[in-house]
Amino acid sequence: MDDATALQLCLERDRLLSDPDFARSPSMCKLLRFLVDYKLSGNSVPLKSYTIATDALGRDADFDTQTDSYPRVQMGRLRRMLDNFYLRKGGENRLSLARNKYEIILEPNTKAEVEGDGLIGQSSDVSADDQPPSMPAEPDPRPPSGSPKSGQHRWRNGLIAGVGVCLLVLAIAIGGYFLWAEEKADAVDYPRVVLDLPNKEGVGQTTQLSETIGNHLVRGLNGFGNIRIFDTISDQTEGTDYMVRLRFLEAAGDRIELRLLDGTSGEILWSKEIRTEDEELLKLELDRAIVALASNYGKIAQAEMSKAEGDFSAGYPCLIQFDLYVRYRETEKLEPVRKCLQKSVERFPNDAHLLSVFAFSQNVRQEQGSREESRALGRDIARRAEALDRNSATVNFAVAQSAFLAGDCPTGLAWGKKALELNPLNSRILGYLGLYMIGCKNTVGERYAARALELDPNADLTIAAIVAFQMLKRGEAEAARELSLEYMASSPRDEPALQLTYVLSSAMLNDKEEARRAWRSLVQHFGMPENSAPRDVLSQWIISPNLIGEIMTVLDRTGMFGRAGQANNS
Repeated sequence: MDDATALQLCLERDRLLSDPDFARSPSMCKLLRFLVDYKLSGNSVPLKSYTIATDALGRDADFDTQTDSYPRVQMGRLRRMLDNFYLRKGGENRLSLARNKYEIILEPNTKAEVEGDGLIGQSSDVSADDQPPSMPAEPDPRPPSGSPKSGQHRWRNGLIAGVGVCLLVLAIAIGGYFLWAEEKADAVDYPRVVLDLPNKEGVGQTTQLSETIGNHLVRGLNGFGNIRIFDTISDQTEGTDYMVRLRFLEAAGDRIELRLLDGTSGEILWSKEIRTEDEELLKLELDRAIVALASNYGKIAQAEMSKAEGDFSAGYPCLIQFDLYVRYRETEKLEPVRKCLQKSVERFPNDAHLLSVFAFSQNVRQEQGSREESRALGRDIARRAEALDRNSATVNFAVAQSAFLAGDCPTGLAWGKKALELNPLNSRILGYLGLYMIGCKNTVGERYAARALELDPNADLTIAAIVAFQMLKRGEAEAARELSLEYMASSPRDEPALQLTYVLSSAMLNDKEEARRAWRSLVQHFGMPENSAPRDVLSQWIISPNLIGEIMTVLDRTGMFGRAGQANNS
Protein backbone atom coordinates (compact mmCIF):
# COMPACT_ATOMS: atom_id res chain seq x y z
CA MET A 1 0.00 0.00 0.00
CA ASP A 2 1.07 3.59 -0.47
CA ASP A 3 2.32 5.75 2.41
CA ALA A 4 -0.91 7.76 2.64
CA THR A 5 -3.01 4.61 3.08
CA ALA A 6 -0.58 3.18 5.64
CA LEU A 7 -0.66 6.47 7.53
CA GLN A 8 -4.48 6.47 7.65
CA LEU A 9 -4.49 2.83 8.74
CA CYS A 10 -2.21 3.67 11.68
CA LEU A 11 -4.31 6.69 12.63
CA GLU A 12 -7.55 4.71 12.68
CA ARG A 13 -5.89 1.93 14.67
CA ASP A 14 -4.60 4.35 17.32
CA ARG A 15 -7.93 6.15 17.41
CA LEU A 16 -9.67 2.86 18.18
CA LEU A 17 -7.11 1.79 20.79
CA SER A 18 -7.64 5.04 22.70
CA ASP A 19 -11.38 4.43 22.99
CA PRO A 20 -12.58 3.36 26.50
CA ASP A 21 -14.38 0.26 25.17
CA PHE A 22 -11.17 -1.05 23.60
CA ALA A 23 -9.08 0.02 26.61
CA ARG A 24 -11.23 -2.26 28.78
CA SER A 25 -10.59 -5.25 26.49
CA PRO A 26 -6.88 -6.15 26.16
CA SER A 27 -7.66 -9.17 23.96
CA MET A 28 -9.50 -7.02 21.42
CA CYS A 29 -6.63 -4.49 21.41
CA LYS A 30 -4.13 -7.29 20.80
CA LEU A 31 -6.22 -8.75 17.96
CA LEU A 32 -6.68 -5.33 16.33
CA ARG A 33 -2.94 -4.58 16.50
CA PHE A 34 -2.10 -7.98 15.03
CA LEU A 35 -4.48 -7.56 12.07
CA VAL A 36 -3.24 -4.04 11.32
CA ASP A 37 0.43 -5.08 11.55
CA TYR A 38 -0.19 -7.96 9.17
CA LYS A 39 -1.92 -5.59 6.73
CA LEU A 40 1.00 -3.14 6.93
CA SER A 41 3.45 -5.95 6.14
CA GLY A 42 1.99 -6.23 2.65
CA ASN A 43 1.73 -10.03 2.83
CA SER A 44 -1.00 -11.24 0.47
CA VAL A 45 -1.31 -14.73 2.00
CA PRO A 46 -4.69 -14.92 3.81
CA LEU A 47 -4.52 -15.45 7.54
CA LYS A 48 -5.93 -18.68 8.95
CA SER A 49 -7.81 -19.29 12.18
CA TYR A 50 -4.88 -21.23 13.63
CA THR A 51 -2.56 -18.24 13.18
CA ILE A 52 -5.13 -15.91 14.75
CA ALA A 53 -5.57 -18.27 17.70
CA THR A 54 -1.89 -18.83 18.43
CA ASP A 55 -0.22 -15.56 17.37
CA ALA A 56 -2.93 -13.01 18.11
CA LEU A 57 -4.97 -14.60 20.90
CA GLY A 58 -2.29 -16.48 22.84
CA ARG A 59 -3.53 -20.04 22.34
CA ASP A 60 -1.08 -22.96 22.51
CA ALA A 61 0.49 -24.64 19.47
CA ASP A 62 -1.85 -27.65 19.85
CA PHE A 63 -4.94 -25.49 19.28
CA ASP A 64 -7.51 -27.44 17.21
CA THR A 65 -9.46 -25.36 14.70
CA GLN A 66 -11.77 -28.28 13.96
CA THR A 67 -13.30 -28.39 17.44
CA ASP A 68 -12.83 -24.86 18.73
CA SER A 69 -14.44 -21.81 17.11
CA TYR A 70 -12.74 -19.35 19.45
CA PRO A 71 -11.02 -17.27 16.68
CA ARG A 72 -14.30 -16.86 14.78
CA VAL A 73 -16.12 -15.85 17.97
CA GLN A 74 -13.47 -13.22 18.73
CA MET A 75 -13.55 -11.86 15.18
CA GLY A 76 -17.32 -11.46 15.52
CA ARG A 77 -16.81 -9.62 18.78
CA LEU A 78 -14.24 -7.29 17.17
CA ARG A 79 -16.61 -6.63 14.26
CA ARG A 80 -19.34 -5.52 16.69
CA MET A 81 -16.92 -3.24 18.56
CA LEU A 82 -15.77 -1.63 15.31
CA ASP A 83 -19.35 -1.03 14.16
CA ASN A 84 -20.34 0.44 17.52
CA PHE A 85 -17.30 2.73 17.59
CA TYR A 86 -17.91 4.25 14.17
CA LEU A 87 -21.62 4.66 14.87
CA ARG A 88 -20.68 6.66 17.96
CA LYS A 89 -17.65 8.54 16.64
CA GLY A 90 -18.17 8.75 12.88
CA GLY A 91 -15.27 9.83 10.68
CA GLU A 92 -14.39 10.01 7.01
CA ASN A 93 -12.76 6.55 6.99
CA ARG A 94 -13.13 3.42 9.07
CA LEU A 95 -11.62 0.01 9.70
CA SER A 96 -13.77 -3.02 8.92
CA LEU A 97 -13.34 -6.79 8.85
CA ALA A 98 -13.62 -8.48 5.49
CA ARG A 99 -16.48 -10.96 5.24
CA ASN A 100 -15.42 -14.59 5.74
CA LYS A 101 -11.75 -13.59 6.06
CA TYR A 102 -9.35 -12.73 8.86
CA GLU A 103 -8.45 -9.40 7.30
CA ILE A 104 -8.71 -5.78 8.38
CA ILE A 105 -9.60 -3.28 5.64
CA LEU A 106 -9.60 0.51 5.44
CA GLU A 107 -12.61 1.94 3.63
CA PRO A 108 -14.73 5.11 3.44
CA ASN A 109 -17.21 5.41 6.28
CA THR A 110 -20.39 5.41 4.22
CA LYS A 111 -22.80 4.69 7.08
CA ALA A 112 -25.62 7.21 6.68
CA GLU A 113 -26.35 9.30 9.75
CA VAL A 114 -29.82 9.00 11.21
CA GLU A 115 -31.99 12.01 10.62
CA GLY A 116 -34.12 13.73 13.22
CA ASP A 117 -33.58 13.34 16.95
CA GLY A 118 -31.36 10.27 16.65
CA LEU A 119 -33.92 8.05 18.36
CA ILE A 120 -36.29 6.87 15.67
CA GLY A 121 -34.67 6.64 12.26
CA GLN A 122 -35.16 4.81 9.03
CA SER A 123 -33.44 1.48 8.52
CA SER A 124 -33.34 -1.08 5.78
CA ASP A 125 -36.30 -3.43 5.39
CA VAL A 126 -36.29 -6.35 7.79
CA SER A 127 -35.40 -9.62 6.10
CA ALA A 128 -35.90 -13.06 7.59
CA ASP A 129 -32.90 -14.27 5.62
CA ASP A 130 -30.50 -11.79 7.23
CA GLN A 131 -28.07 -13.95 9.17
CA PRO A 132 -25.08 -12.96 11.31
CA PRO A 133 -21.77 -13.16 9.45
CA SER A 134 -19.74 -16.27 10.14
CA MET A 135 -16.30 -17.54 9.29
CA PRO A 136 -16.03 -20.84 7.38
CA ALA A 137 -14.40 -23.85 9.00
CA GLU A 138 -10.87 -24.59 7.84
CA PRO A 139 -8.60 -27.64 7.64
CA ASP A 140 -6.29 -28.09 10.63
CA PRO A 141 -3.13 -26.13 9.71
CA ARG A 142 -1.04 -27.11 12.75
CA PRO A 143 2.69 -27.42 11.93
CA PRO A 144 4.34 -30.83 12.17
CA SER A 145 6.37 -31.73 15.27
CA GLY A 146 9.71 -30.00 15.37
CA SER A 147 8.77 -27.21 12.98
CA PRO A 148 8.97 -23.59 14.15
CA LYS A 149 5.83 -22.14 15.71
CA SER A 150 3.53 -20.65 13.11
CA GLY A 151 3.99 -17.19 14.62
CA GLN A 152 7.41 -16.91 12.94
CA HIS A 153 6.01 -16.06 9.52
CA ARG A 154 7.77 -14.51 6.58
CA TRP A 155 5.38 -11.57 6.69
CA ARG A 156 7.27 -10.17 9.68
CA ASN A 157 10.15 -9.33 7.39
CA GLY A 158 7.91 -6.85 5.65
CA LEU A 159 6.65 -5.37 8.89
CA ILE A 160 9.61 -2.95 9.21
CA ALA A 161 8.25 -0.71 6.46
CA GLY A 162 4.85 -0.51 8.11
CA VAL A 163 6.35 0.23 11.52
CA GLY A 164 8.43 3.00 10.00
CA VAL A 165 5.33 4.67 8.60
CA CYS A 166 3.61 4.38 11.97
CA LEU A 167 6.58 5.98 13.75
CA LEU A 168 6.29 8.96 11.43
CA VAL A 169 2.80 9.64 12.72
CA LEU A 170 3.44 8.82 16.38
CA ALA A 171 3.34 12.48 17.40
CA ILE A 172 0.02 12.94 15.59
CA ALA A 173 -1.42 9.85 17.26
CA ILE A 174 -0.35 11.00 20.74
CA GLY A 175 -1.88 14.41 20.19
CA GLY A 176 -5.03 12.78 18.88
CA TYR A 177 -5.25 10.57 21.94
CA PHE A 178 -5.61 13.54 24.27
CA LEU A 179 -8.20 15.11 22.00
CA TRP A 180 -10.25 11.93 21.97
CA ALA A 181 -9.78 11.46 25.73
CA GLU A 182 -11.45 14.83 26.24
CA GLU A 183 -14.33 13.64 24.07
CA LYS A 184 -14.70 10.40 26.05
CA ALA A 185 -17.64 8.38 24.74
CA ASP A 186 -20.74 8.79 26.82
CA ALA A 187 -21.47 5.06 26.93
CA VAL A 188 -23.66 2.91 29.16
CA ASP A 189 -21.55 1.65 32.07
CA TYR A 190 -22.32 -2.07 31.98
CA PRO A 191 -20.76 -4.33 34.65
CA ARG A 192 -17.27 -5.52 33.61
CA VAL A 193 -16.54 -9.20 34.25
CA VAL A 194 -13.16 -10.97 34.02
CA LEU A 195 -12.89 -14.72 33.50
CA ASP A 196 -10.02 -16.19 35.56
CA LEU A 197 -8.81 -19.60 34.33
CA PRO A 198 -6.18 -21.82 36.02
CA ASN A 199 -2.55 -21.33 35.04
CA LYS A 200 -1.76 -22.93 31.68
CA GLU A 201 1.35 -24.60 33.12
CA GLY A 202 -0.69 -27.33 34.75
CA VAL A 203 -1.25 -30.94 33.69
CA GLY A 204 -2.04 -31.31 29.98
CA GLN A 205 -5.48 -32.85 30.50
CA THR A 206 -6.65 -30.16 32.93
CA THR A 207 -5.17 -27.44 30.71
CA GLN A 208 -7.22 -28.66 27.75
CA LEU A 209 -10.33 -28.97 29.92
CA SER A 210 -9.73 -25.47 31.27
CA GLU A 211 -9.54 -24.11 27.72
CA THR A 212 -12.73 -25.94 26.70
CA ILE A 213 -14.66 -24.73 29.74
CA GLY A 214 -13.28 -21.22 29.34
CA ASN A 215 -14.36 -21.03 25.70
CA HIS A 216 -17.84 -22.28 26.62
CA LEU A 217 -18.17 -19.67 29.37
CA VAL A 218 -16.95 -16.84 27.14
CA ARG A 219 -19.37 -17.71 24.35
CA GLY A 220 -22.28 -18.09 26.75
CA LEU A 221 -21.65 -14.96 28.79
CA ASN A 222 -20.99 -12.87 25.69
CA GLY A 223 -24.51 -13.66 24.48
CA PHE A 224 -26.01 -11.44 27.19
CA GLY A 225 -25.98 -7.75 26.34
CA ASN A 226 -26.22 -6.55 29.94
CA ILE A 227 -22.58 -7.30 30.89
CA ARG A 228 -19.14 -6.84 29.33
CA ILE A 229 -16.77 -9.83 29.37
CA PHE A 230 -12.98 -10.02 29.41
CA ASP A 231 -12.29 -13.39 27.89
CA THR A 232 -8.89 -13.78 29.61
CA ILE A 233 -7.29 -12.51 32.79
CA SER A 234 -4.92 -9.62 32.18
CA ASP A 235 -2.79 -7.12 34.04
CA GLN A 236 -5.40 -4.45 33.36
CA THR A 237 -8.03 -5.68 35.80
CA GLU A 238 -8.33 -2.37 37.60
CA GLY A 239 -11.92 -1.20 37.47
CA THR A 240 -13.27 -4.74 36.98
CA ASP A 241 -16.61 -5.16 38.74
CA TYR A 242 -16.71 -8.95 38.99
CA MET A 243 -14.51 -11.99 38.44
CA VAL A 244 -15.64 -15.49 37.47
CA ARG A 245 -12.96 -17.90 38.69
CA LEU A 246 -12.55 -21.52 37.62
CA ARG A 247 -10.76 -23.91 40.03
CA PHE A 248 -9.98 -27.61 39.75
CA LEU A 249 -10.90 -29.38 43.00
CA GLU A 250 -9.19 -32.65 41.99
CA ALA A 251 -5.86 -33.17 40.26
CA ALA A 252 -7.46 -35.33 37.57
CA GLY A 253 -9.95 -32.58 36.75
CA ASP A 254 -13.03 -34.66 37.65
CA ARG A 255 -14.51 -31.85 39.75
CA ILE A 256 -14.41 -28.08 39.25
CA GLU A 257 -15.70 -25.05 41.10
CA LEU A 258 -16.96 -21.81 39.62
CA ARG A 259 -16.95 -18.72 41.82
CA LEU A 260 -18.29 -15.21 41.32
CA LEU A 261 -16.16 -12.68 43.19
CA ASP A 262 -16.67 -9.00 43.85
CA GLY A 263 -14.01 -7.23 41.77
CA THR A 264 -13.20 -4.75 44.54
CA SER A 265 -13.45 -6.65 47.81
CA GLY A 266 -12.87 -10.20 46.56
CA GLU A 267 -15.99 -11.34 48.43
CA ILE A 268 -17.44 -14.64 47.18
CA LEU A 269 -20.93 -13.83 45.87
CA TRP A 270 -21.76 -17.27 44.44
CA SER A 271 -20.13 -20.66 43.90
CA LYS A 272 -21.02 -23.94 42.24
CA GLU A 273 -19.30 -27.34 42.09
CA ILE A 274 -19.61 -29.33 38.85
CA ARG A 275 -18.57 -32.87 37.92
CA THR A 276 -16.77 -33.14 34.58
CA GLU A 277 -16.79 -36.88 33.71
CA ASP A 278 -20.02 -36.74 31.66
CA GLU A 279 -19.56 -34.33 28.75
CA GLU A 280 -23.28 -33.73 28.16
CA LEU A 281 -24.00 -33.20 31.84
CA LEU A 282 -21.01 -30.85 32.09
CA LYS A 283 -22.36 -28.74 29.22
CA LEU A 284 -25.81 -28.57 30.82
CA GLU A 285 -24.38 -27.55 34.21
CA LEU A 286 -22.17 -24.90 32.59
CA ASP A 287 -25.22 -23.53 30.76
CA ARG A 288 -27.12 -23.32 34.03
CA ALA A 289 -24.15 -21.59 35.64
CA ILE A 290 -24.05 -19.02 32.82
CA VAL A 291 -27.77 -18.35 33.28
CA ALA A 292 -27.34 -18.12 37.06
CA LEU A 293 -24.64 -15.50 36.55
CA ALA A 294 -25.81 -13.39 33.61
CA SER A 295 -29.60 -13.62 33.24
CA ASN A 296 -31.91 -10.68 33.92
CA TYR A 297 -32.25 -11.80 37.55
CA GLY A 298 -28.92 -13.63 37.87
CA LYS A 299 -26.27 -13.16 40.53
CA ILE A 300 -24.59 -10.22 38.79
CA ALA A 301 -27.92 -8.47 38.24
CA GLN A 302 -28.91 -9.14 41.87
CA ALA A 303 -25.67 -7.58 43.10
CA GLU A 304 -26.27 -4.55 40.88
CA MET A 305 -29.89 -4.28 42.03
CA SER A 306 -28.74 -4.02 45.64
CA LYS A 307 -26.56 -1.04 44.65
CA ALA A 308 -29.20 0.70 42.52
CA GLU A 309 -32.07 0.92 45.00
CA GLY A 310 -34.11 3.99 44.09
CA ASP A 311 -31.64 4.97 41.32
CA PHE A 312 -33.53 5.86 38.13
CA SER A 313 -30.55 7.44 36.39
CA ALA A 314 -30.29 7.13 32.62
CA GLY A 315 -28.32 4.11 31.42
CA TYR A 316 -27.58 0.90 33.30
CA PRO A 317 -29.40 1.85 36.56
CA CYS A 318 -32.56 2.34 34.52
CA LEU A 319 -32.19 -1.09 32.91
CA ILE A 320 -31.96 -2.58 36.40
CA GLN A 321 -35.10 -0.70 37.48
CA PHE A 322 -36.97 -1.94 34.40
CA ASP A 323 -36.16 -5.58 35.25
CA LEU A 324 -37.24 -4.96 38.86
CA TYR A 325 -40.54 -3.55 37.66
CA VAL A 326 -41.16 -6.53 35.34
CA ARG A 327 -40.55 -8.88 38.27
CA TYR A 328 -42.47 -7.08 41.04
CA ARG A 329 -44.94 -4.89 39.08
CA GLU A 330 -44.92 -2.15 41.71
CA THR A 331 -47.26 0.40 40.14
CA GLU A 332 -45.64 3.39 41.84
CA LYS A 333 -42.41 2.64 39.95
CA LEU A 334 -43.99 2.41 36.50
CA GLU A 335 -43.84 6.13 35.69
CA PRO A 336 -40.24 6.64 36.96
CA VAL A 337 -39.17 3.63 34.88
CA ARG A 338 -40.81 5.02 31.75
CA LYS A 339 -39.18 8.40 32.24
CA CYS A 340 -35.71 6.99 32.83
CA LEU A 341 -36.00 4.70 29.80
CA GLN A 342 -36.91 7.68 27.64
CA LYS A 343 -33.99 9.68 29.07
CA SER A 344 -31.70 6.71 28.51
CA VAL A 345 -32.44 6.29 24.80
CA GLU A 346 -32.10 10.04 24.31
CA ARG A 347 -28.72 10.08 26.06
CA PHE A 348 -27.41 6.82 24.54
CA PRO A 349 -29.08 6.68 21.10
CA ASN A 350 -26.47 4.26 19.71
CA ASP A 351 -26.61 1.58 22.41
CA ALA A 352 -28.36 -1.31 20.66
CA HIS A 353 -29.05 -3.34 23.83
CA LEU A 354 -30.63 -0.36 25.57
CA LEU A 355 -32.80 0.34 22.53
CA SER A 356 -33.94 -3.30 22.40
CA VAL A 357 -35.02 -3.14 26.06
CA PHE A 358 -36.92 0.08 25.36
CA ALA A 359 -38.60 -1.61 22.38
CA PHE A 360 -39.60 -4.52 24.64
CA SER A 361 -41.08 -2.11 27.19
CA GLN A 362 -43.18 -0.46 24.48
CA ASN A 363 -44.32 -3.75 22.96
CA VAL A 364 -45.72 -5.08 26.24
CA ARG A 365 -47.51 -1.93 27.39
CA GLN A 366 -51.03 -2.81 28.45
CA GLU A 367 -52.88 0.54 28.40
CA GLN A 368 -55.70 0.23 25.89
CA GLY A 369 -55.54 3.84 24.70
CA SER A 370 -51.83 3.87 23.86
CA ARG A 371 -51.32 0.23 22.92
CA GLU A 372 -51.15 0.59 19.13
CA GLU A 373 -49.03 3.75 19.33
CA SER A 374 -46.62 2.03 21.75
CA ARG A 375 -46.27 -1.00 19.49
CA ALA A 376 -45.53 1.20 16.49
CA LEU A 377 -42.84 2.94 18.53
CA GLY A 378 -41.51 -0.43 19.69
CA ARG A 379 -41.25 -1.63 16.08
CA ASP A 380 -39.36 1.49 14.99
CA ILE A 381 -36.97 1.31 17.94
CA ALA A 382 -36.34 -2.40 17.30
CA ARG A 383 -35.38 -1.65 13.69
CA ARG A 384 -33.17 1.18 14.85
CA ALA A 385 -31.40 -1.20 17.24
CA GLU A 386 -31.04 -3.82 14.52
CA ALA A 387 -29.29 -1.29 12.29
CA LEU A 388 -26.77 -0.74 15.10
CA ASP A 389 -26.04 -4.36 16.02
CA ARG A 390 -27.30 -7.31 14.01
CA ASN A 391 -25.42 -9.80 16.19
CA SER A 392 -27.24 -9.03 19.44
CA ALA A 393 -29.74 -11.64 20.64
CA THR A 394 -31.94 -9.09 22.45
CA VAL A 395 -31.99 -6.85 19.38
CA ASN A 396 -33.06 -9.68 17.08
CA PHE A 397 -35.76 -10.71 19.53
CA ALA A 398 -37.08 -7.15 19.71
CA VAL A 399 -37.60 -7.30 15.93
CA ALA A 400 -39.22 -10.74 16.27
CA GLN A 401 -41.57 -9.55 19.00
CA SER A 402 -42.70 -6.59 16.91
CA ALA A 403 -43.47 -8.92 14.01
CA PHE A 404 -45.44 -11.34 16.20
CA LEU A 405 -47.51 -8.53 17.72
CA ALA A 406 -48.27 -7.28 14.20
CA GLY A 407 -49.65 -10.72 13.34
CA ASP A 408 -46.72 -11.70 11.10
CA CYS A 409 -45.87 -15.14 12.47
CA PRO A 410 -43.36 -16.27 9.77
CA THR A 411 -41.22 -13.12 10.14
CA GLY A 412 -41.43 -13.27 13.91
CA LEU A 413 -40.35 -16.91 13.92
CA ALA A 414 -37.40 -16.24 11.58
CA TRP A 415 -36.04 -13.40 13.72
CA GLY A 416 -36.80 -15.29 16.94
CA LYS A 417 -34.77 -18.30 15.81
CA LYS A 418 -31.93 -15.99 14.85
CA ALA A 419 -32.03 -14.51 18.36
CA LEU A 420 -31.83 -18.02 19.86
CA GLU A 421 -28.86 -18.91 17.66
CA LEU A 422 -27.06 -15.90 19.11
CA ASN A 423 -28.04 -16.71 22.69
CA PRO A 424 -29.85 -20.00 23.39
CA LEU A 425 -29.59 -19.40 27.16
CA ASN A 426 -31.68 -16.22 27.52
CA SER A 427 -34.81 -17.40 29.33
CA ARG A 428 -36.76 -14.26 28.47
CA ILE A 429 -36.13 -14.80 24.76
CA LEU A 430 -36.79 -18.55 24.99
CA GLY A 431 -39.96 -18.17 27.04
CA TYR A 432 -41.59 -15.29 25.20
CA LEU A 433 -40.71 -16.77 21.82
CA GLY A 434 -42.45 -19.94 22.98
CA LEU A 435 -45.46 -17.91 24.08
CA TYR A 436 -45.74 -16.15 20.71
CA MET A 437 -45.26 -19.42 18.81
CA ILE A 438 -48.11 -20.98 20.78
CA GLY A 439 -50.24 -18.00 19.78
CA CYS A 440 -49.29 -18.76 16.16
CA LYS A 441 -50.45 -22.39 16.60
CA ASN A 442 -46.88 -23.67 16.52
CA THR A 443 -46.67 -26.59 18.94
CA VAL A 444 -42.88 -26.31 19.28
CA GLY A 445 -43.47 -23.15 21.30
CA GLU A 446 -44.33 -25.09 24.45
CA ARG A 447 -40.96 -26.85 24.30
CA TYR A 448 -39.20 -23.48 24.14
CA ALA A 449 -41.15 -22.15 27.12
CA ALA A 450 -40.50 -25.32 29.14
CA ARG A 451 -36.79 -25.07 28.31
CA ALA A 452 -36.76 -21.52 29.71
CA LEU A 453 -38.16 -22.80 33.02
CA GLU A 454 -35.65 -25.66 33.06
CA LEU A 455 -32.67 -23.34 32.57
CA ASP A 456 -33.73 -20.43 34.77
CA PRO A 457 -35.62 -20.75 38.06
CA ASN A 458 -36.06 -16.96 37.94
CA ALA A 459 -37.75 -16.97 34.53
CA ASP A 460 -40.63 -14.51 34.09
CA LEU A 461 -43.81 -15.82 35.74
CA THR A 462 -45.87 -15.39 32.56
CA ILE A 463 -43.78 -18.15 30.98
CA ALA A 464 -44.67 -20.59 33.79
CA ALA A 465 -48.35 -19.69 33.40
CA ILE A 466 -48.41 -20.38 29.66
CA VAL A 467 -46.77 -23.80 30.17
CA ALA A 468 -49.35 -24.65 32.85
CA PHE A 469 -52.19 -23.57 30.55
CA GLN A 470 -50.92 -25.82 27.75
CA MET A 471 -50.99 -28.70 30.25
CA LEU A 472 -54.59 -27.85 31.09
CA LYS A 473 -55.60 -27.90 27.43
CA ARG A 474 -54.29 -31.48 27.25
CA GLY A 475 -56.19 -32.41 30.43
CA GLU A 476 -53.06 -32.65 32.62
CA ALA A 477 -54.69 -30.85 35.53
CA GLU A 478 -52.53 -32.36 38.28
CA ALA A 479 -49.27 -31.34 36.59
CA ALA A 480 -50.65 -27.87 35.84
CA ARG A 481 -51.70 -27.38 39.46
CA GLU A 482 -48.28 -28.47 40.77
CA LEU A 483 -46.47 -26.11 38.39
CA SER A 484 -48.77 -23.21 39.31
CA LEU A 485 -48.33 -23.84 43.03
CA GLU A 486 -44.54 -24.11 42.68
CA TYR A 487 -44.22 -20.70 41.04
CA MET A 488 -46.91 -19.05 43.18
CA ALA A 489 -45.03 -20.17 46.31
CA SER A 490 -41.74 -18.65 45.13
CA SER A 491 -43.30 -15.64 43.39
CA PRO A 492 -42.31 -12.18 44.60
CA ARG A 493 -45.80 -10.91 43.69
CA ASP A 494 -49.31 -12.04 42.77
CA GLU A 495 -49.27 -13.11 39.13
CA PRO A 496 -52.83 -13.17 37.69
CA ALA A 497 -51.93 -15.71 34.99
CA LEU A 498 -50.63 -18.19 37.58
CA GLN A 499 -53.64 -17.59 39.81
CA LEU A 500 -55.86 -18.36 36.83
CA THR A 501 -54.13 -21.65 35.98
CA TYR A 502 -54.40 -22.61 39.65
CA VAL A 503 -58.16 -21.84 39.57
CA LEU A 504 -58.67 -23.87 36.39
CA SER A 505 -56.60 -26.86 37.51
CA SER A 506 -58.34 -26.95 40.94
CA ALA A 507 -61.75 -26.89 39.25
CA MET A 508 -60.77 -29.64 36.80
CA LEU A 509 -59.65 -31.76 39.78
CA ASN A 510 -63.12 -31.27 41.32
CA ASP A 511 -61.81 -29.05 44.12
CA LYS A 512 -64.52 -26.47 43.34
CA GLU A 513 -64.48 -24.79 46.76
CA GLU A 514 -60.74 -24.03 46.50
CA ALA A 515 -61.18 -22.95 42.88
CA ARG A 516 -63.89 -20.43 43.81
CA ARG A 517 -61.81 -19.10 46.71
CA ALA A 518 -58.85 -18.55 44.38
CA TRP A 519 -61.15 -16.94 41.78
CA ARG A 520 -62.48 -14.45 44.34
CA SER A 521 -58.89 -13.57 45.22
CA LEU A 522 -58.14 -13.01 41.53
CA VAL A 523 -61.18 -10.74 41.10
CA GLN A 524 -60.18 -8.74 44.18
CA HIS A 525 -56.70 -8.33 42.71
CA PHE A 526 -58.25 -6.09 40.05
CA GLY A 527 -60.63 -4.35 42.49
CA MET A 528 -63.72 -5.71 40.70
CA PRO A 529 -67.05 -6.88 42.16
CA GLU A 530 -67.11 -10.55 43.17
CA ASN A 531 -69.86 -11.40 40.67
CA SER A 532 -68.05 -9.85 37.68
CA ALA A 533 -68.31 -11.75 34.41
CA PRO A 534 -65.25 -13.97 33.84
CA ARG A 535 -64.61 -12.48 30.40
CA ASP A 536 -64.48 -8.99 31.93
CA VAL A 537 -61.98 -10.14 34.54
CA LEU A 538 -59.77 -11.86 31.97
CA SER A 539 -59.72 -8.78 29.73
CA GLN A 540 -58.05 -6.82 32.55
CA TRP A 541 -54.66 -8.28 31.62
CA ILE A 542 -55.11 -10.52 28.55
CA ILE A 543 -54.98 -8.70 25.22
CA SER A 544 -55.73 -11.53 22.78
CA PRO A 545 -59.47 -12.25 22.25
CA ASN A 546 -58.50 -15.73 20.96
CA LEU A 547 -56.68 -16.56 24.19
CA ILE A 548 -59.63 -15.30 26.26
CA GLY A 549 -61.87 -17.57 24.16
CA GLU A 550 -59.66 -20.60 24.84
CA ILE A 551 -59.69 -19.87 28.58
CA MET A 552 -63.47 -19.49 28.56
CA THR A 553 -63.74 -22.90 26.89
CA VAL A 554 -61.76 -24.48 29.72
CA LEU A 555 -63.82 -22.56 32.30
CA ASP A 556 -67.06 -23.84 30.76
CA ARG A 557 -65.81 -27.43 31.06
CA THR A 558 -65.20 -26.96 34.79
CA GLY A 559 -68.83 -25.99 35.48
CA MET A 560 -67.79 -23.10 37.73
CA PHE A 561 -69.80 -20.49 35.82
CA GLY A 562 -73.18 -20.33 34.17
CA ARG A 563 -73.74 -19.69 30.48
CA ALA A 564 -74.33 -16.03 31.17
CA GLY A 565 -70.74 -15.74 32.30
CA GLN A 566 -71.54 -14.88 35.91
CA ALA A 567 -69.93 -16.53 38.93
CA ASN A 568 -71.78 -19.68 39.93
CA ASN A 569 -72.26 -19.46 43.68
CA SER A 570 -74.26 -22.67 44.01
